[in-house]
Amino acid sequence: MGYRRALSFGWARRDTLAVVVIALTVAFLVGAAVLGVALGDQTTAIAAEFETTYELAGGGGDGTSSPGAVQFTLGTVTGGGERATVVGIDPNAPNITVRGQRIGFPTAQRGTVAAATATDHSVFSGSDTLSVQSRSSHPLLPDSWYVTHPATARELADTESYTIRSVPTPRTPLLSALLFFVYGSLELINVLQLATIGGGLLVGVTAFSVVRISVRERRPDIEVLRATGATPRQIVGIYGLRALVLTAIGLAIGYGFGLIFVRGVVNVALSYGLPTSLDIRLTSRVLRVLVPAGGLFLVIGGLSGIGAAYTTTATDPRPDRGRTGGSGTADGPLSGFRRLIGTRLLQWSTLVPTAATLTVFMCALLVLTSVAGAFGPLAAADGQTITQPGTPHPVASNVPVSYADALRAQGAEASPEILLFEVYRGDPIVARGVNFSAYRSFSGIELQAGTMPQTPEEALIGTDLARATGLRVGDTMVIGGSTTPAVARIEITGTFAGRGIQDDQLLVGLQTARDLANRPADSVHLIRTRGLSVDSETASTIVVTDAGLARQDGQPGVVLTATNLGLSETTRAVDVTVNGTTRTTSITLASRRSGQQFVPFDLQTGETYELEVGNIDVRASLGESGSTGDGVAATGLRIQGPTTVPVNSTPQFVVRRGGEPVPNATLSVGAETATTGGGGTTRVRFGTSGDARVIADAGGDRTAMTVSVTTNATRRPTLSLSITPDAPSIFTRPDATVRLSNPWETDLQSSVVIEAPGGDRTRNLTLPSGGSTEIGFTLPRRPPGTYTVTATVGEAQQVSTTYAVQGDERLGAALASSGRYTGGSGITRAIQLAFGNIEALVLAIVSLLAVMTVGSTTAALTRAVHTSKNEIGIRRATGATPADVFTAVFTDALKIGAAASVVSIGLGFGIVRGLLSMGELRVFGLALDPILSPAVVVGAISIGLGVTVVSALLATVRTVRAPPARLLVDRHIPVSDERGDSE
Repeated sequence: MGYRRALSFGWARRDTLAVVVIALTVAFLVGAAVLGVALGDQTTAIAAEFETTYELAGGGGDGTSSPGAVQFTLGTVTGGGERATVVGIDPNAPNITVRGQRIGFPTAQRGTVAAATATDHSVFSGSDTLSVQSRSSHPLLPDSWYVTHPATARELADTESYTIRSVPTPRTPLLSALLFFVYGSLELINVLQLATIGGGLLVGVTAFSVVRISVRERRPDIEVLRATGATPRQIVGIYGLRALVLTAIGLAIGYGFGLIFVRGVVNVALSYGLPTSLDIRLTSRVLRVLVPAGGLFLVIGGLSGIGAAYTTTATDPRPDRGRTGGSGTADGPLSGFRRLIGTRLLQWSTLVPTAATLTVFMCALLVLTSVAGAFGPLAAADGQTITQPGTPHPVASNVPVSYADALRAQGAEASPEILLFEVYRGDPIVARGVNFSAYRSFSGIELQAGTMPQTPEEALIGTDLARATGLRVGDTMVIGGSTTPAVARIEITGTFAGRGIQDDQLLVGLQTARDLANRPADSVHLIRTRGLSVDSETASTIVVTDAGLARQDGQPGVVLTATNLGLSETTRAVDVTVNGTTRTTSITLASRRSGQQFVPFDLQTGETYELEVGNIDVRASLGESGSTGDGVAATGLRIQGPTTVPVNSTPQFVVRRGGEPVPNATLSVGAETATTGGGGTTRVRFGTSGDARVIADAGGDRTAMTVSVTTNATRRPTLSLSITPDAPSIFTRPDATVRLSNPWETDLQSSVVIEAPGGDRTRNLTLPSGGSTEIGFTLPRRPPGTYTVTATVGEAQQVSTTYAVQGDERLGAALASSGRYTGGSGITRAIQLAFGNIEALVLAIVSLLAVMTVGSTTAALTRAVHTSKNEIGIRRATGATPADVFTAVFTDALKIGAAASVVSIGLGFGIVRGLLSMGELRVFGLALDPILSPAVVVGAISIGLGVTVVSALLATVRTVRAPPARLLVDRHIPVSDERGDSE
């Protein structure tokens, strides 16, 4: 039968529109699938080094064991007035191997606990006291945990049993980074599979609209076929085949175009310098999304064709010659309301397919808006992120946490943070190690329930994450490490709400995060800051910490010590001024390194000079002695010993040069002489009272000091005090060292009191004859200013030293500039660097989405315009211009588009929220939660209205261009126009 081929395979321009729309829909899905899977594959490849098969099973696990499994019991004890975790491990627990590292497990005897850190307090289990032993640090267990025998642990209240075991797919892995991206990629593929449903709806609307036009146009032919014996089933089957053919052609073209388009977008991104490195190709994971989607599209396309033909072919084949225009608004006066809502050319029945296509668009738009809402606040222009330069991503960065404290001391806001990628019971979770007070102040999060954490083992959970995982206040989580094998136990004490993805995160303390990410105690991944200027061109991260007069190769001058506090090598020109004479020297130092520089000056021995270097302003000389009882020569030769001695005593003196003892030095007091031994020490006798001159000679250098000799002098330890560096910056914590030596022939017992910023200290000591000891401690960071440290022995022996803390806004700006100082947060930087720049990915998807929606809506409105072609022909024949027709269509499209946009945004929001409530629409642990703000609503309605109007005008172009006579005549099979194309 010839009519079968004509109806099934005859081609018209509207069929081209159908193929284009279906091809764009498929191209959208191909592009999204290829980009999404490439994103997941790339992040998985980056994290491949963190692969492990070990998981932490317990609590919600099945409790089963396996060969090689390690079972342990967790409980709580009290030590030093604070609650602490205790873990009971079987003494026969097997070793495990993670990333090539063989790990054994510590244990303890029954009734005892083992601690990794020194402790002087008792540990209590209820009313029982447990003796404390020492243990070494363990690669998996935190140092804060006590280890005990499992029998002792089981006697505790509220214990939990866990197992470390090897399984093919861990749900709570011992090392989470890789599986975070694996599970996150599965979530992404799930979202893409949901997108195929929306794509199928667009294919259905397009196929239905085009086939319905064809059926309507061929009604006279169908009437003839029905009258001559063709059954409705035959006609419906023919049009179902026609829709299937159109869908298949669109599928084939769309697959190819989608790949070409995505590669083109990536190439454009590269040409504009975006760090895009996604691997764009068809893989088995991509095909697992596309092949089922293609089958779904074919089924929907065929069924849509059958549905479009059924309502016409299954009825009486008599022609319908009634008017097919708008809703009766072409003629006659109308009431105000009917005039307001009435249409002239487009029927209100077009609202359904238009709203359907716009609903798909709104769903996608709301999801993309949620992405912008998630990352937008984190990339705001009022905040910057400091990371280590040269690192491939923030997780590899290493920034001293002290920088945050110093930045806050300068008035800038700063939040030190560690990024963690965790998996808990199969759910990927983005976690951050934070200083809770600093993060709360910087990010503006609000506590919704519970309390702020007070201990390292407490945490906050975001409201969205709590909703998705079912975790709530009071729950305890045992999780593995992020980028290092580890075990951590945390208790959720509160929930918080924030902007964007903030409330999709788990916030843990910095100490816990360091255990999970293998960070040193003084470092973090990044520091977020704001309120700090980085525009100073004169700023430098090199600070001068010490300066003094000395000789080098016989030339007098100034020796200065400098430190580079920054994260990259830098050079600074330093002005050195001595008594008004200034010379400039250049210092180059690597990141966080110190060095010395010598600047020659014409100086005279014994004279005092005014020395200015950087923030150091002191009076110095090449002379001798000081309050510490040390004689210092220009050569650096130094005598250390008591400044007051009894008559006929034989105290010990030490000769040093540059801090090192000088052997074979000659020490003389009047006629008494002695030679120092290998430790630079010797004893000399003081026979008469009065002031005695002690002179040291070594290698042609000489220095001297004065000692007071009295009959009633008290034998006390010699005391010295040093601060390193002498001039610390606001970014460093200086070290103080008090050295006590017993120069006498008998043992001494004494008490030393040290007064210093941060608190006083008292130590009781026993020093053997000739012995010495050092008391070292680290001083706290302080704002710029001068501070004093004093050490006192007894009532009279005292030594003091002052140090000046230097720093200003320029130093803070330079410090920030020395790292990678960029807008946005660590998450934003990670996405840009690891995911291949999210802007390119979103650009490709939005471009395809917009074109696809316009095409599908155009197909739906083409059917509406075709339904009114007779009326358009009458209008044109009676004098209406094309502009008049376009105006009428424009007005109708505004009304239908406004209604369709309102309906579609409501449906779209409901669908997205419904999917979220079902646990869908989560990607890499982040919920794609739409923000329905007034701006989003107005913008979405405006876009929907614009799409409808543009689609309607595009659908009208060919009809308006046709001669009016052609619009008033029904066409039969096959009818060609003068250009050889059938309609």
